[in-house]
Amino acid sequence: MIENTDDIKYVVVDSELEALILELNLIKELRPKYNILLKDDKNFVYIKITNEDFPRIQIVRKIDDKKSTYFGPKTAKHKVEKTFKILKKIFPFRHCTLDFKALQDGKVEVTRKTIKYPCLDYYIKRCMAPCISNCTKEEYASAINNVKRFFEGKHEEILESLYEEMRKLAEKKDFEKAAKLRDRIKNVESILEKQKISDPNAIDRDIINYVIEEGRAFFNLFQIRGGKLINQENFALHAKFVDEKDEDSKKELLGAFLEQYYEKTTNVPKEILIPHEPDERTLDIKLVIPQRGEKSRLLELSYKNAKIFADRNRANWEEEGAGTKSVLEELKSQFNLKKPPKRIECYDISHLAGTETVGSMIVFINGAPKPQDYRKFRIRTVVDKPDDYKSLEELLTRRLAHLKDESSEYEIKKASKKDQEIIEKMIKKEDTLDNRNIHYKNFITAKKDGKIYGFVREKKLEESTKISSLWVAKEARGQKLGHKLLKTLIKNSKAKRLYISCVRELKDYYESIGFTEIKSLPKDLKKDLEYFEIELVMAYDNTKKEDKSFGSIPDLIIIDGGKGQLSTVEKVLKNFKLEIPLISIAKEQEEIFIPGQKESLKLDKTNKILKLIQRSRDEAHRFAISYNRNLRRKKLIK
Repeated sequence: MIENTDDIKYVVVDSELEALILELNLIKELRPKYNILLKDDKNFVYIKITNEDFPRIQIVRKIDDKKSTYFGPKTAKHKVEKTFKILKKIFPFRHCTLDFKALQDGKVEVTRKTIKYPCLDYYIKRCMAPCISNCTKEEYASAINNVKRFFEGKHEEILESLYEEMRKLAEKKDFEKAAKLRDRIKNVESILEKQKISDPNAIDRDIINYVIEEGRAFFNLFQIRGGKLINQENFALHAKFVDEKDEDSKKELLGAFLEQYYEKTTNVPKEILIPHEPDERTLDIKLVIPQRGEKSRLLELSYKNAKIFADRNRANWEEEGAGTKSVLEELKSQFNLKKPPKRIECYDISHLAGTETVGSMIVFINGAPKPQDYRKFRIRTVVDKPDDYKSLEELLTRRLAHLKDESSEYEIKKASKKDQEIIEKMIKKEDTLDNRNIHYKNFITAKKDGKIYGFVREKKLEESTKISSLWVAKEARGQKLGHKLLKTLIKNSKAKRLYISCVRELKDYYESIGFTEIKSLPKDLKKDLEYFEIELVMAYDNTKKEDKSFGSIPDLIIIDGGKGQLSTVEKVLKNFKLEIPLISIAKEQEEIFIPGQKESLKLDKTNKILKLIQRSRDEAHRFAISYNRNLRRKKLIK
């Protein structure tokens, strides 16, 4: 069970109320984004049942049809979609875009043919297929009415109607349909097996309470319908200027929540239980502020759940809170860092038996994820074979190539007139270089103590621009000087696309910078290269804007893997002459490997440092896997 558990969510109960909340049917959703939830309609969804001969059930964002029936608002679309999947098994209904109407002879006329019908839902028994007259208008209406009852919390009525319909079919000796209804009844009972006790008063009410923590208000809302607690919603509001000791500001906060929520809801109760008076009574609903008894206990229960919601969301809302700062300080101390790691980057490789190998880079800022800085890589040097080390080497080489090397001992700049003679001499000496139309103004040089150790030039053709004459002195090779020359030339070039020819052995070298192989050459480039024996031509897209995420230097790099992965990345950092703190974490024993240390570090499972490292590792793993799956899915579609 533990291996198959993704998440556990629960509602805290009092012993006095335990009997009441046995019947909970909560819709729980993911934590909402900061200061957006109650201000942007796109975070709400409604369940819409259209007013047609054969109604559709849809998930929508706005109420724009007075004739249709709506349920909501809901704060998590994916939870509603999950409920739909369950309901379609029990009460098959349509959600297609076909328009049709019932005819007098019991048949159906399709008036808007947007898809082929019957669709897959019919064949997998998820739709009654009114499009092919597979059911009558009355039979379909019965299923829709049961769906409405489900969302209204009238579960006993659903079972009663199904039992009655099954009895009638049995009396008619239509045992096949009766058996199908029997199976539906079992499905409904399995969902509602804990919902056996109801409040004899059967009053429809909402219960609202909240807590204020760290400048945010966390609201909990219980919906009781027909005496049963059928739904729970959690909300977060910006409450930076609310003083917990100031009753007026708290009244204003509660009033704002009530106004915003009940302007949008389609399911208004007879009364609302609240902890105190709001600033204004603009709602035409009975507001109750209980002081004792069962209602007071219900309000306390809502408060407890609001507190839990706040506690479970605290990590998401913290950016530079005391908790996060302390973990970063511990990280600094644990791994002997020069400063707390404000920017942490974590990397992972993903593939399926060597196919569609990809890499991921995720970023944590001050201990919190920063998704807009995440980057994904399609590995080019490893194709149709598993090689995590080489893939990781390419990934880190391509990423670190974006960092500015301010410590270079070479001065890289445009050539001067006095360099003309030296460049000509060297090009004539190296017979593999293009020795036509040599002019110093087209060259970028790398110098040290006035001596040229490397150069490269940009050559403009009729329409295209190519890079040629890349040369690095033997004594300067192995220091990424060629990379630096190319990057400087690319940065200074006004061309949108730059071409370079090379031998196949150097393909990886140029790919690590950002060049990609091309098959079809521009006419002027093809003509210019006809003098040489060319194995392949590569191109660089120079229209891309500078990537701010790639331009940022990480304070700590985390690798998903063991000693092998760690040493691979160490080698890349050494090649770039970068001193960036580095660790790796192996999944099996959650061992942490540190450069220069033979023994791995094993932290306690509850250690905050380990939890932060695991969280970044898991996020990199998730991001890489999702990209790999997307590529494989696209490949299958093609």
